[in-house]
Amino acid sequence: MNKKIKTILNLVLTLIIAATFVACSSEKDDKQEKQGSVKNSKFGGTIVVAQKMTPPHLDSDKSTDWAISSIMNHVYEGLFEFDANFEPQPYLAESYEIKDGGKIYDVKLRKGVLFHNGKEMTTEDVVASFNRWMKNNDAGNMIAPYFDKVEVAGPYEVKFIFKNAYAPFISIIGSHVSNQKLVIRPKELIEKYGDNIMSEHIGTGPYKFVKWIPDQEVRLERFDDYVPSDKPASGLAGKRVAYADKIIIKSVSEQATRIAGVQTGEFQFAEEAPQDQYKMLEEDPSVEPVIVKPDGMEMLIINCGTPPFDNIYARRALAASIDMEELGRTMIGDENFWNVDGCIYPKGTVWYEENSGAGVYNNHDPKKAKDLLKKAGYDGTPIVIVSGQDDKVEKYGAIALKEQLEKAGFNVKIELFDRPTVVERRSKKEGWNLHFSYFYMACPDPQVEGAWTGTNAWISNWDDDDSHAMDKIFERMMMETDKEKRFEIVKEFYSKTWETLPYIKTVEYSRMHIANSSLKGYANSCQPFFWNTWIEKK
Repeated sequence: MNKKIKTILNLVLTLIIAATFVACSSEKDDKQEKQGSVKNSKFGGTIVVAQKMTPPHLDSDKSTDWAISSIMNHVYEGLFEFDANFEPQPYLAESYEIKDGGKIYDVKLRKGVLFHNGKEMTTEDVVASFNRWMKNNDAGNMIAPYFDKVEVAGPYEVKFIFKNAYAPFISIIGSHVSNQKLVIRPKELIEKYGDNIMSEHIGTGPYKFVKWIPDQEVRLERFDDYVPSDKPASGLAGKRVAYADKIIIKSVSEQATRIAGVQTGEFQFAEEAPQDQYKMLEEDPSVEPVIVKPDGMEMLIINCGTPPFDNIYARRALAASIDMEELGRTMIGDENFWNVDGCIYPKGTVWYEENSGAGVYNNHDPKKAKDLLKKAGYDGTPIVIVSGQDDKVEKYGAIALKEQLEKAGFNVKIELFDRPTVVERRSKKEGWNLHFSYFYMACPDPQVEGAWTGTNAWISNWDDDDSHAMDKIFERMMMETDKEKRFEIVKEFYSKTWETLPYIKTVEYSRMHIANSSLKGYANSCQPFFWNTWIEKK
C-alpha cells in the first residue's frame, strides 16, 4: 500500500474513533446532567420550603386550596400550562386543533412521556383523568353543561367534543388557579381510588411524591427519567429541570419562624413575610425579598340587590367618592407593594387593556359624587361595610372607605367579624352593602369572571337590565374562538363593567416571599415552584 494512502487512512480512522468517543462522551454527559451529575454545580442538595398553610390532603380534584397545587405542581402536569403572559401552552399535549367551529378540540399528546411508575402516558390515562376531573373538580363542573363527549383517535390523540362552540376550554383545563387544572394521572391510580381522596400520587412531573406527614411536611425526590418539554421556560410552561435532589415543603404557620429559618439557611424559601419588614430584609445579605408581581387586587364587592346600590347612580356616586391612592397608602402602606390600574388583568398579559376604567376608575370627585347621590334619591340609610377584623387590608380599607364616603354624603357603618361570620353575612341578600375581597389576578380566562359578574352571580345579587346585557356579552365571549375577535368582546365586558359597576377594583397589591441568598434561578410567580431552581454551592 502506498505510504501516503496508508497515512491518510490512518488519519481518517483516527478521526472516526475520536468522533465516536466525543459522541459517546456527549451522550454520557447529557445523561449525567439529567440525573444530576456532580460535574454540574447546579445539581444536588435539598430545597426546603416553609409554606404558610398546611394542606387538607394532596388531591387537587377534591379541593380549591392553593396549598395543594403549590406542592403538587412538581408532581403532576397538565395537557396545557400557562406561560408568563397568562397564555396556555401545550405541555403534555404536543399540539391541538379547534375544529367544527369551536365544538371539537383535537389534542395530540407528546410521545414517550413517562409516569413515575415507568409507564408511558397515553390517551387512556388522559380520558380517565378527564372523566374524574369533570365529576370532582369545580372547573370540570363549570364546563359540564356545555360538554358532549370525549373520543379517542389512537394512543396519542384525543378529541373533546362540545354541544356548541366553547372558547375558554384550553384556558380552563390549563388553569393554575384554585386547583382548576386538569392534571394527568395513570388510569390504574384513578381506577383504584375513584372519587375518593387519593393518598398515593403518581404523576409525570420533574419530582415524584415520597411522603406526606400531615401538618408537618411533604417530601419529593427528583424523577431521573423525567421527559421535559423542549420549549423555552416561561411561567409554568416550557422546559423544567430538576436540579435539587429533593424538595421538602414544611408547614410553618408562624411568620417569625419562617423568616428566621431563611436567615439561618434552615429554609431556602418561605412564603409571605410581612411587607413592613421589607427594608430590613432587603438589607440582610442572607435574604432576598421576592415581591410577587402580578399578584392580587382588592375588590370592593357591591350588593346590587338592595338599596341604595340597586340604583346605578348610587353606584356611580360610590365610584366617584373613592381616592384609590389614599386607599393604597392606608391598606398596604409601602408603595413597593401596591399600584393603581383599571384593568382586572395585569399589564403585559394577553388580556390587558390599558384604557379599561378610563374616566371612572380612580377619578376621585367628591362634588360629582354628591350630585350623583342626590340623583339616586339616597335617603341617608346607613351603608353597612362588612369586613374581617383579623385581615389588616380589609379592616384598614373599610376604615379609609368610610371616611371617603362620608365626605360625599353617605352615612356609613362598619361591622367587623371573624372570617367565617363575614362569609356567612355576605351570603345573605339583606344586612350588608359593601365588602372588600381579595382576588388573584392570575385568573385563567375572562370567561371565568362571569361566575361573579352576571345576573345573580356570586354574592352581588345583581339582577336588572344591565346584568342581563352583561350575560349576553359573556354568551358571545364563550362562543368566539378567534382570539382577536374574542378580545374585542372582552373589552366590551370591561367597558360594561365600568359603566354599570357591579363591583369596583380598587388597588393591586403584592405579597412578599423571601429566599435565602443561596437559592438561584427562582422565577417570580403567583405560586412558587422550584424546578429550574438550584442551590449555589459555596
